[in-house]
Amino acid sequence: MMEPATLTSLSGSLMSLFGLLVSLFSVHLGNWLSKLQGLRTRWDINNGSDDKEIAARRECRYVMAEIYTWQPFVMTLILMIFGGSVLYFFNDVRNSSGVTFPSIFVYLYNSFFAIMFALQILLLFSGWRVGQGLKTDIEAQFPKPKA
Repeated sequence: MMEPATLTSLSGSLMSLFGLLVSLFSVHLGNWLSKLQGLRTRWDINNGSDDKEIAARRECRYVMAEIYTWQPFVMTLILMIFGGSVLYFFNDVRNSSGVTFPSIFVYLYNSFFAIMFALQILLLFSGWRVGQGLKTDIEAQFPKPKA
């Protein structure tokens, strides 16, 4: 059995690691959503009434293939599993090993994870919604060639 001070230190270290990973990935997800929203705007502004606008819309198809991929979805899942493990570890240490934290710390620790999970889900869902709508519109105007 580890000493309570060691367990407390380990909880803090895992929390720091999770905070760093999620902060970086939240920026990445925010940028991903921003690019999708910019592409949506580009698509909507170029209504396809002349050759230049049709070319701009065709370019949206290529950009969409670059930015709307599976990676944000998989990375979010991995980070949420890691975060859930860190949260479980903290609460397990607190409950089963008799480590006592100030009550406000427990509230803040658990709240941080709740906020981070909610932020990740919000960004991912928003990007998915924008991406799916745009993907549907692009495929309607420029269907994939049949092999």
